[in-house]
Amino acid sequence: MRFNEKDFQSDINKLFIGSIYRLLPGRHDFDVLEFDEIRRLIGLASILSVSDDSDDLSLAYEVISRLVESESSHKEKITQAADIILSRLGNFPGRELLRKRYSELESFSPALTLSLERIAREVENTTDDGIALTDFQYKFYTSLEEQRSLSISAPTSAGKSFILNLDLVRRLKAGKEANIVYIVPTRALISEVSTRIRQTLKAREISGVVVRSAPFPVKESSEIKNVIYVLTPERLLSLLKPDNNKRKITSIFVDEAHEIQKGNRGITLQSAVDLALSLHPGASVFFASPLISNPGYFLSLFGRQDQGMFFTETRSPVSQNLILVSEALRQTDKVKLSLLAANRNFDLGVVPVGFKFRGGKARQRAEFASLITRENESTIIFANGPGDAESVAEELLDIDSDYESSEEVRDFINFIRSEVHEEYPLAKTLQKGIAVHYGDMPSIVRAGIEDLFKATEIRFLCCTSTLLQGVNLPAKHIVIEDPHSGDRPMSRSDFLNLSGRAGRLLQEFHGNIWCIRPSGWSEASYTGEKLQEIKASMSKLMDDGGELITQLLSGSIDSDDKSFAEAGLSRLYQETKALGEEEVLSKYETRDNIEILSKNIDYVNSLEISVPQEIIDSHSGLRPDHLQKLQDKLWGALYTEHFSLINPFQVGGYKKMCSAIEIISEVFGWAENQKYRNLVANLAHQWATGVEISALINNRVNYRKQEDESEKTSTIIRQLLKTIETDVRFKLVKYFSAYEDVIKHCLLSKGFQEHEARQAPYHTFLEFGLCSPVELSLMSLGFSRFTAIRLKRAFNWGNPEEIEDYISILLSIDFSGLKMPRVCMNEVKDILGHR
Repeated sequence: MRFNEKDFQSDINKLFIGSIYRLLPGRHDFDVLEFDEIRRLIGLASILSVSDDSDDLSLAYEVISRLVESESSHKEKITQAADIILSRLGNFPGRELLRKRYSELESFSPALTLSLERIAREVENTTDDGIALTDFQYKFYTSLEEQRSLSISAPTSAGKSFILNLDLVRRLKAGKEANIVYIVPTRALISEVSTRIRQTLKAREISGVVVRSAPFPVKESSEIKNVIYVLTPERLLSLLKPDNNKRKITSIFVDEAHEIQKGNRGITLQSAVDLALSLHPGASVFFASPLISNPGYFLSLFGRQDQGMFFTETRSPVSQNLILVSEALRQTDKVKLSLLAANRNFDLGVVPVGFKFRGGKARQRAEFASLITRENESTIIFANGPGDAESVAEELLDIDSDYESSEEVRDFINFIRSEVHEEYPLAKTLQKGIAVHYGDMPSIVRAGIEDLFKATEIRFLCCTSTLLQGVNLPAKHIVIEDPHSGDRPMSRSDFLNLSGRAGRLLQEFHGNIWCIRPSGWSEASYTGEKLQEIKASMSKLMDDGGELITQLLSGSIDSDDKSFAEAGLSRLYQETKALGEEEVLSKYETRDNIEILSKNIDYVNSLEISVPQEIIDSHSGLRPDHLQKLQDKLWGALYTEHFSLINPFQVGGYKKMCSAIEIISEVFGWAENQKYRNLVANLAHQWATGVEISALINNRVNYRKQEDESEKTSTIIRQLLKTIETDVRFKLVKYFSAYEDVIKHCLLSKGFQEHEARQAPYHTFLEFGLCSPVELSLMSLGFSRFTAIRLKRAFNWGNPEEIEDYISILLSIDFSGLKMPRVCMNEVKDILGHR
């Protein structure tokens, strides 16, 4: 849409600058818009709202939504115009928020032509179930029905997951789906997605559907019509093992698909989807990603480019204000602000903040978050690690607050003190409405924080990069300073993903991202192209021919890159064997990398591997030569059966586990320090046998305090939780999974019967932290380890035949007299669909 921008620039500047000043306490010196200015801006938004240009449509939303929130005596005319313009834009969530705030719009009756236009736009975006969708959502929803393969990209707050949920319901009602796999990047997301699906099934009264969050096969039953697995890529690989791969997969949903570009986990995701499609070629596959410029890349990567479609959406029903906060020269109690919005840079000048904007970074983020957060608002403060998050939370405690905790918060505090540790920092900070959130914390604690934050019981959330992996925690404000993902500066794509969480759909028209001291950031991720090109991490690894693989083979690799290089070597071996040397060369070869690439392919071709291909496929993150070394060691033993794994509660169970860990350490080069290996082995055994997290923490704190009384309890707890998550629940899980498959293969090859070769599934025991069939069944339904332990103790479960029978038992139980923490009861209600 062509228009003379200069005619409106003064009005736009005044509107945008005033909208940010309004966010700052005590800042009321902005000029109120005159009626003529309002009229011109409404006219501008109206013209832009019928444009075909995405930037025009975005500007139309920015103008009309800011007018709605402006201080004006002409609010009735503004809201009536907004009702029409938001309908034109297809932004029905925004229109719903408008009508919720201004109930008088219910009786608004525009001119006939406008009324018909408004009705027509709503009808064309409404599903058969009567749900009004945005333009993007409707296109996504209809495309999911029409296409066997689809890849879409849209902003974080565009409602992708909502549409995936609607489509699942449609597929189940149509009766054409047998087995659906929904892939999420991390364990932290499994519970959120599976709970959302169960709640939807309950609300739509859809029966006969099993929802599993563990890769346990489902027995055939006339009562089970559909199975939905919500899995990480690692768990999907486990489901695809020959013993588990019993049901045809009909659809695969890959949420947060952009994670394919990240290190060894990206290679694992690619391998898992590849294997699933090779074993189930008839399956439909759908990819959803935030703001990438080349969503069609996924279709070509997995050979579906000729049987699918792709598209990108850049508009969001909630927009973001990106505000740069810089030091003001020689004015320590003031800051210089500028706003990046609507493809413009607005200079907001120097404003007072009421505190010294100098000194420690944690303190400055805390002070600034406190400054901008009003009553009933929520703010996320981004932190570069769990320790940094706790430091910001402690600084926030020092700032005066009139927050009064609710009964639910106090109940959660008591739970943390008794079931985690009395000195766990969260128990102290929650008293002031302040929380931390990071990946290594116990899942039930993390879920409790998320629930309280969504209920606005928590005002400040100090959060790490776990938030980037799809956890649904939108907030009014996000405060960021020099952000990192792990040890590396945050990329532009990750920054866009993070900033997209500013602004809650159906609660706000805008979210606010406050970038502190942007000139000092390691990488200027707050600026740049909105759409980022994606590339699979395997392809990125091979850009230089696989230099990291060469370093791995020579023993000169940095420890941080080792897992990535090992996964790359495994993938290169699989591709070379499946495609042939010539095709792999043509796939990765450039003029500059041919020497290194040829050297790596020569190494792969030199390997003499007799490990079955299905074992190689199931363990794509492990080097094939290491798997061969493991097989040689176990096969070469005079009595291979002596190395078999038995239940950890059986006599000799712990000793056999330790023996396996010694072999794993030798073969895979893991935990080569004997003292640390002993620590992890002891911790792994306690974890697998269901020792409660509070006992593990108390024991570790007491031990460390005896060695060094000055060591901070919070540091000890964080280190222990990291060891559990990184070494026990991730590294040992993948090593034990391979160990179990290889020793079983050796025993069968030596003539042992199937039941004699069967191994205790330590990879399952260690990932879930339990080894009782009852507790494992409960956890596969979505319960946390903590709640599963308590439920097992509370009832006599008998001998259910199928995991879903536990749901029927739970539905028949009267929980009113049961003494169980509220956070556990919330889990029960979520999984039973009662909340």
